[in-house]
Amino acid sequence: MTLKIGCAFALMTLLAACGVMQTFSTSKYEDGEVPLPNNYRDWPKFLSAVQRPDVKQVREIYVNPRGSKTQPGQPFANGTMFVMENYAAALRGDGNPAQGPDGKLVKGNLIRVFVMSKNGGNGTKVAPELKNGDWVYTSYDAAGNKTVDPLNACRTCHLPLAGKDYVQRYDEYFATRSK
Repeated sequence: MTLKIGCAFALMTLLAACGVMQTFSTSKYEDGEVPLPNNYRDWPKFLSAVQRPDVKQVREIYVNPRGSKTQPGQPFANGTMFVMENYAAALRGDGNPAQGPDGKLVKGNLIRVFVMSKNGGNGTKVAPELKNGDWVYTSYDAAGNKTVDPLNACRTCHLPLAGKDYVQRYDEYFATRSK
């Protein structure tokens, strides 16, 4: 009887640990290695319908539950992941981006998905001048296949944001986040 209870407890502990592993990862990655989480659309939204008329895109950004617990002014914890979906803006017949009644770009087809992951020890092969703390990046096409996008472009864009833990729109997120 004791053996059965012990086995049941061990199984429950293992299953609980598996649930935690789905929420965040402690794996160490280099750019291009971070897997696309299957359930990221169930995560909290970091920001929604981000307008980028300069590149004719609308973006949806998700943050895993671990990262969503971050408080304003604090860095994101190891195990934080962001997933950003880039959608082409729908185009009008004249080739210009379509706008909805609210004046915002209308979301068209999904074109790319980017993952940004933070863990101590990530990015050991990154050139020191491009290091974004312990963040690494991976890109996927709309079908979920890894792409060979130049991820140093991600690093260059995030590099000036060291005081915001290298996270774009950090202040906007905390200003709009539900408490």
